[in-house]
Amino acid sequence: VNSPCSVEVWCPKDLKRSSRDITELDVVLAEFEKITANYRQSIESGICRKAVNGFCSAFKDQITDLITEVQELKNVKKKNAKVVADIKKKRQRLMQVREELIGAKSQLVELQRECAEVQERKSSLTQAVQFLTDLKELQQDYLNYREENPREKVVYGTSSLPALLVESRRILGAERHFQNINRKLEDALDLQRGKLSKKD
Repeated sequence: VNSPCSVEVWCPKDLKRSSRDITELDVVLAEFEKITANYRQSIESGICRKAVNGFCSAFKDQITDLITEVQELKNVKKKNAKVVADIKKKRQRLMQVREELIGAKSQLVELQRECAEVQERKSSLTQAVQFLTDLKELQQDYLNYREENPREKVVYGTSSLPALLVESRRILGAERHFQNINRKLEDALDLQRGKLSKKD
């Protein structure tokens, strides 16, 4: 392969190289081959030509080995740079997912709280509906009983709901009465203290 600078790019079979991969070693190898080619033409002795060929072959092997190592190192650096970029991208995505999970966890806690409130309201509503249903059935049973026994005198026991309501009114009335008495006593004591303080 010839570059724009007319430097041959040495490329082994298992390693891809382009003109962008040219290094000083490629320049040295190209110049060395030109010099040795011209020098071989001036050699008449077969023994000398054989020695020169052996030296040139060994030197070329060393240069090409260096070129291969440099190119492999360059390729490894490219791969490492790509891996680092991928890791950075995945790390950013991981942080984003982590933030999303934190937000989702907060939403889950809020939803669980709302769900608990809804369940509590549902339970209270169910109990209220059941209470009203039982009360309606009790009322219907009472009406049926009164219809079957119209002459029987109605007596409210302490276990009956009307009796309990009457009893609660009586207790509340007594409580308010005692509160009024207590307030009047406190007013009288305050008045007496005021008179004593004036005498002093």
